[in-house]
Amino acid sequence: MIARETHEYATPVRIGVIGASWRAQYYFRIARELPDRFLVTGVLVRSADSVSRVAAQWGFDATTSLDSFLRAGPYDFVVVSVPVEEAADLVRAVASAGIPVLVETPPASSLEAMEQLYRDTAGAPVQVAEQYRFQPHHAARLSVARSGVLGRISSAHVSVAHGYHGISIIRFAVGVGFEPARISGFEVVDHVVSARGRDAWATDYTETETANITALLQFSGSSGVFEFSIEQYFSPIRARHITIRGSRGELRGDEVDYLTEPGFAAHERLVREETGRDGDLEGSFLRRISLRDTVHWSNNFAPARFSDDELAVAEVMERMAEFARTGAGFYSLADASHDHYLGILMTQAVATGRTLTSAATAWSLESSACIQVPAGD
Repeated sequence: MIARETHEYATPVRIGVIGASWRAQYYFRIARELPDRFLVTGVLVRSADSVSRVAAQWGFDATTSLDSFLRAGPYDFVVVSVPVEEAADLVRAVASAGIPVLVETPPASSLEAMEQLYRDTAGAPVQVAEQYRFQPHHAARLSVARSGVLGRISSAHVSVAHGYHGISIIRFAVGVGFEPARISGFEVVDHVVSARGRDAWATDYTETETANITALLQFSGSSGVFEFSIEQYFSPIRARHITIRGSRGELRGDEVDYLTEPGFAAHERLVREETGRDGDLEGSFLRRISLRDTVHWSNNFAPARFSDDELAVAEVMERMAEFARTGAGFYSLADASHDHYLGILMTQAVATGRTLTSAATAWSLESSACIQVPAGD
């Protein structure tokens, strides 16, 4: 596992949150469960009803005035968690006030809007809250790929999330930055019973038709296959899955096959270790994920009882606090914009049946956080 130094805070990190939606409430829950690390000191919402709801449900001070929100600081960073049509202007406003910004994905709706935001915030402390690669099993899988045990990574097949989320995992898996990509794809109809949503199981099973998108992204020396149907997010009968192939091995979900000495291949499995079972009275939380005797993910937030997605968002918050303190980025506006740009091209390729090639962008010469996979065998 690639080690990351965790910072012990003398006082909690002070966070402002713009928005109070389903996704924004992740930040509220995590701050409530980790009061020694995070403190929500201000919330900006649209309406007086939302001000009352945030106060009653969460106990946070909220306002409908941007000026009042900014004056309520100081903030170590501000989360912008609003619809994409509103996000860019709020990022500009917060960044111009000199406050580090963590914006949800995508940061803007079109290539032109993303390039303008990139230029407008040049040099400003902005990062993007893309949490999927920090979900425990995805983080462990990417750690295995970076460890070199699979050799030089050549391809990834990712079926875990839609659009830019899935593309982000592909780029981190194969280790490509902003080089040109050739994209082709197609769509088929998936007939599936919608059994579970965000919050609960369905009370009446209904068959639905969803679009299952498959796309090929070809880079120089590597490739990625994107596959996803929106029903996969919560369905118990449409699994999320990922395959990463290297010159010396292959990872399929949690199964890992790789060459060791001549004449021998190892067949191992990532093991998820949880507490609270049988005679373990520590509480119920995920402790770590390991491959044989190597830990590839460990829980920095135990013993908090978080879901895997909450653990990923907590990791984003922790890294954002580190970024605000040291400038060490983890997912830049350039990386987020590029993943969304490739997602836009993928949608166009699927709709037209054409193979499209990405063009140079305003961030093409930037360094990318995705270039982490070892190049050697």
